[in-house]
Amino acid sequence: MSLQNDKFLNISDTISNSYLETTQKKVMGYYCTYIPEELFHAAKLFPYRIRSTGNKDTDLADIYMVRFTCSYVRSTLHLALQGVYDFLDGFVVCNSCDHSRRMFELFDLKVFNRESFTKKVPRFYLALPHIITEEGFGWYKKEVEEFKEELEKSYNINEITNRDLIDSINVYNENRRLLREIHNLRILDNPKISGSEALQISMANSSVPKEIANKELERILQILKDSEGIKTSNKRILLVGSIVDNINFTQLVESSGAIIVSDFLCFGTRNFQDDVKITSENNPLEDITKRLYYRMSCPRMMDDHERRLEFLKNEIKRANIDGVLLQRINNCDLHGCDNMLYEHELKDLDIPVFNIDRESFQADTTRLQTRIEAFLEMIT
Repeated sequence: MSLQNDKFLNISDTISNSYLETTQKKVMGYYCTYIPEELFHAAKLFPYRIRSTGNKDTDLADIYMVRFTCSYVRSTLHLALQGVYDFLDGFVVCNSCDHSRRMFELFDLKVFNRESFTKKVPRFYLALPHIITEEGFGWYKKEVEEFKEELEKSYNINEITNRDLIDSINVYNENRRLLREIHNLRILDNPKISGSEALQISMANSSVPKEIANKELERILQILKDSEGIKTSNKRILLVGSIVDNINFTQLVESSGAIIVSDFLCFGTRNFQDDVKITSENNPLEDITKRLYYRMSCPRMMDDHERRLEFLKNEIKRANIDGVLLQRINNCDLHGCDNMLYEHELKDLDIPVFNIDRESFQADTTRLQTRIEAFLEMIT
């Protein structure tokens, strides 16, 4: 069996899907993996991670955001202004970066305030510290506790109980376990899955109810275990950096003579490295918050670069990486700074590193592919 044209993977190709169209649940859109998704699940909401997949224009968003703004954020706003995200029944933003933080005001003022849009959509904002400290955890814990109360009030929920939260934790822990197992098959000498397929799985996983996703991941895992794997002499690449929510980019890399066997992306390994550990049945919300706050971070956590670097070093060895491709969406300062540091620090491992800037949607494909091919040719 093959994953080619697999219905679950194809969910990643579009924003809408059959589960969204038929669900009886309220759909909660969220931008960042620092948002407590288990809390939505426990509230009987349908969490949906916002993507810009398929978008190739930002004209509508450019009216409200300067072009120095990340094109991923502008792309999602462009889609929202077109009405693509009108299915949302709730909207959550945190200060993952200054660009995405602005979405809270713009969705409030321009998307959900359009004359053609009459539905009442509750909007929520979570403030997350930029450093990892005991005081910072206390701050975020308070934010999440208040967020729980706001959800209960906004959706007329009598109470999101500890039992609800524990049941949701178990569902999500199982989801992350399955994603880790799939990843372990990806880093084999003969990988069972391409980087583009892995990205499709991750995007589809964030776009459907987790009970459905877990069944699909179990099915896919069995298909992969029974497969021969990909026998190739292509260079084994670790992909690092800004959000990638479109397989056009990963397909460009893999068609250039590479196979992406691992990544350090928020639609990837950063999202399933660890689980929620239930320390007490009396406070599962605190356990959810601990995982979010102390998990493997992205560059928004200013004091955690060394831990991120250590993860890359370990993954380079574990996945037998031939080269590291650092990429950032233009004007993404957070990943730009981290990538610049990685470019120098990884030289100590004598590993080839290539650092590129790009747009969220595919642009200047020929020039980009030529540069990637030249990098791969340099790897001995």
